[in-house]
Amino acid sequence: MKTYNIPLQFNSQLEEDFWKDLLENQKSICNEMYTIIFDKKPILAMKIFHDTLYSHFRKLYPEVPSQFIIKSEQEVLSTFKAIKSNKHKLDSAPEKKNLSLRLDKRLYSKFTKDSIFLISPIKNKRTEVKLNLYPKVEELFSLYKTFDPLIFYRNGKFYLSVSFDIPELPLKNQEALGVDLGVRRLFVTSDGIALSGKEYQKHKRRIRYNKRCLQSKKIKSSKKHLKKLSKKETNFSKNYIHHVANEILKTDKSIIVFEDLTKIKQNTSKRENGTKRKSHNRNLGQIPFFLLKQITTYKALHIGKSVVTVNPSFTSQINSQTGKKEGERKGCRFYSENLVYDADWNASINIRNKYLKPPTLSKVPIDGKLDFAGRLLSTNQSVGEKFPINPNPLWVG
Repeated sequence: MKTYNIPLQFNSQLEEDFWKDLLENQKSICNEMYTIIFDKKPILAMKIFHDTLYSHFRKLYPEVPSQFIIKSEQEVLSTFKAIKSNKHKLDSAPEKKNLSLRLDKRLYSKFTKDSIFLISPIKNKRTEVKLNLYPKVEELFSLYKTFDPLIFYRNGKFYLSVSFDIPELPLKNQEALGVDLGVRRLFVTSDGIALSGKEYQKHKRRIRYNKRCLQSKKIKSSKKHLKKLSKKETNFSKNYIHHVANEILKTDKSIIVFEDLTKIKQNTSKRENGTKRKSHNRNLGQIPFFLLKQITTYKALHIGKSVVTVNPSFTSQINSQTGKKEGERKGCRFYSENLVYDADWNASINIRNKYLKPPTLSKVPIDGKLDFAGRLLSTNQSVGEKFPINPNPLWVG
């Protein structure tokens, strides 16, 4: 499934204001429902929610269509179920901050690549709203089925978030590629391809330097710039991880095998003497491993590949050529009985072998024989130009 945000163009300012007011009311309804459910703590069932909330909010918001209240009930129920399944503890009621609503057939009709008909200020009449498409989305409309869209308001504009049902392609082969993730080297594959983390860490250090300068100035303008810089840092990381995922997916193998790093901080946060390794966790926190797996997974599905995870235990301590726990790792090298291997390359082969049963032959991971990928950021689009180190810490570019 692929999702794209498409700008909407209403026929008049009246219709745009009408929908903005509806979304504002829907947000208020959701927040009031959150408070009621948080206080009463009823059984998480749709009928109980409906009996508890519907009549009250129909009287409280008579101008809001009934379907908006029903959609709010579904949204609130979904939120509390997600909180329960994730075992989160709430100290206060959740809060909805965005103006958004998942539409259904009672709220829209005649959804095509050119327009969508939405409810209007005139009772029992719908209005046509134009979609400002770009070529890629036009192609998807002609090829794939769409789901119920989501309408949202952001930065003074309305958008329609449209999801396309794209079928998964069959795997081209059953060959697997092991991927070892790290801080100094962002990844090393079982084919001997590696990507150094120097480029990524360099730009992250520059961004963090600007953030520290802003944090030291406790004034209104610095807080404003700090918030803006934090968003740019998030966008930079996400953009770079997309490039990393593309680099991994260049392989001709159809199965990408990652380590399951879900609890890596808890499992490696203490030394043998029991003291915490704060610097270790701080370094790990700078690399969005989960985001890399997430992006690689959805991209792989559209090109006939899949992503799987394996338990990472002992992958750095096993000799990949014998499959036995022999040899010793020291830094970036793994010392076997006869040869010196590259430790990360050796680990990536072990990750692949954990998935393959029985394991297949691979390259011998001789130290110094890794093939490093080049820069992923072009020189004319480097983040260094976006975030220059300026002697005036209040200026962030």
